[in-house]
Amino acid sequence: MEKKRIILPSKKFFGSINEDQTIRIGLDETENLLREGDRNIILSNAELFNKERNDSNNYKIHGKLKMVFRNLYSGTCDYNPLLKKLYLVGDGGDNDFTGFIPYQEFAFLRKDVIRQVNPIQTISSLTLYTPSVTYSGETEHVPISSIDAPYHNWNIYLSYIYGQDTNYPMKYTLSGNTVFSFVSGDGIPFRVEDMGNTFKLTSPVEHGMSSGEFITISGGTLNNAIPVSGRTFSIISVGDSIYNSEKYVLEVSKSEMTSGTTLSTVVFGKRCTNRNDITGSTSVYYVHKHKTLTEREDYILDKIGFESSIWENERKLLLENSAGESDVLVERNMMESLIYDFKQPFVLTGLTNNLGYLPTEVYVSAILANRNGYFEYPPKVGWKFNFHDTWVDDHFSGTGSTESSITTTGFSKTISAVTYNFTGGTDLPLNTILHGAFVEYNREELRERIISEAYHRFSNPLFVFDYGQTGSTVSFSGGSMTNMYGLFYQPHHRIKLRQLSPYIESSKTNQVYGLPQNAKYFEDEALWKWRDVYDHGFIDPDGFGTNFPFINNIHYVKNDIDFYLRNENVYNNKQDLVKNVNKFKCWYENFSKK
Repeated sequence: MEKKRIILPSKKFFGSINEDQTIRIGLDETENLLREGDRNIILSNAELFNKERNDSNNYKIHGKLKMVFRNLYSGTCDYNPLLKKLYLVGDGGDNDFTGFIPYQEFAFLRKDVIRQVNPIQTISSLTLYTPSVTYSGETEHVPISSIDAPYHNWNIYLSYIYGQDTNYPMKYTLSGNTVFSFVSGDGIPFRVEDMGNTFKLTSPVEHGMSSGEFITISGGTLNNAIPVSGRTFSIISVGDSIYNSEKYVLEVSKSEMTSGTTLSTVVFGKRCTNRNDITGSTSVYYVHKHKTLTEREDYILDKIGFESSIWENERKLLLENSAGESDVLVERNMMESLIYDFKQPFVLTGLTNNLGYLPTEVYVSAILANRNGYFEYPPKVGWKFNFHDTWVDDHFSGTGSTESSITTTGFSKTISAVTYNFTGGTDLPLNTILHGAFVEYNREELRERIISEAYHRFSNPLFVFDYGQTGSTVSFSGGSMTNMYGLFYQPHHRIKLRQLSPYIESSKTNQVYGLPQNAKYFEDEALWKWRDVYDHGFIDPDGFGTNFPFINNIHYVKNDIDFYLRNENVYNNKQDLVKNVNKFKCWYENFSKK
């Protein structure tokens, strides 16, 4: 038998060096073998991944949902099943049952579900055992099972923008209940101040206009009987001495106006970018119209493991509640951190948005379900300029602003020979239409600008909970039986699926085939214009783009939502979002003294 010996390469001959002679088989490949008969096949795995990624229209929507809420309304209740659960201002020992609605009436995931309880018994013989089954949880009003708990107070839907409404009725109310009615297509409301040679216009929302552009005004003597050219003026400056005011304040010169022109206390303005083409360059204003894409049980809502809120739960033991029960645990505030997950991937195909092309974004729409009927229902729709620091806006008076497409059901409960009537919510069917943001669209820019997100406002019927919502307080006025102040929240939360480029492409081609779906034709320039749709995985230098995890032909889109439920008469950050920055001055003075 021949003996063989393995030696180092450096031992073979003088001057040779050692080298790795092992054959390594790598499991990570960047190329595929060309299969026999295939003429068109992508050999690069990275290129194949990008192709599959951008061809896929499947999106799995999920994320974290955090309730941000402080329960601040205390009052009285006539309905005993709720009264005995109030978080009392005192301890109940003085027979004063003024308190706060328990947090479970606001919770996304209720805990007070019905459970069977079979207490332990001591018996001398098994033959003497008789089950003693009782129930814990809500049993007097509307029973809630553990399956219904995530869907009882709130429901979450996917929706998209399918249309727009330029005639949606709106109101803007000044202090003293001076009301100005308009429709969404009229533009943005501005308060007018005569500065001598100029008019200073202040908007309660960001106006989106710049110095050197133009504004078309309606109001005072500048009514719609005057041609648009006679109501369009140069914006000579934006902002004043207040920090950030350039977003809300602008000035126009009286010298451009005809003699005798007067403006009312509030006027309505539209942005115009080209005075030589007022019709083509004036922005259009409207309200988004959403259409639901899912049904009630198309999502999962559950607790997040191992996460604690930075806020503590606020609860206590009552000495005695209104029913005479002792040592009752009541809860006023509880900060929820939950996960939501739509069970099936959303397929982005076959839809057309309000601008005539495939949507690049969808919305998670959280809608108050109110299945206990403890709130006025359906909620009313408003925008930023309908919420004020010290008074109630007349926009919410009556039923004109009610989201009437939300379906309701009535039911009654009789307690101690007294019948109480409630109105609760039902499941929203597919394709339910809901109203959304107040929007500006400028055709020259091929872009929408969100002026204000939509908000839903709701309150309590007086017999359920009376916290003074029909009257006035020292710092808040205007409540009435037809316009009760209460709580408000933002229902629609935007999720970007594709990214439109910040730049505009153009072409003079006569070949319509092959143009992007969002291309618009400009007759005066004989040009097609559009914004490119970025490929998934591409992020431009300004940070625009999408880069979702992609596996098994599905994009996994994570979108966390901080859900703010605000108290209307206590939340004091509503007025124009323009603030004097006195804190900077105080800081400077304190610093200079050191």
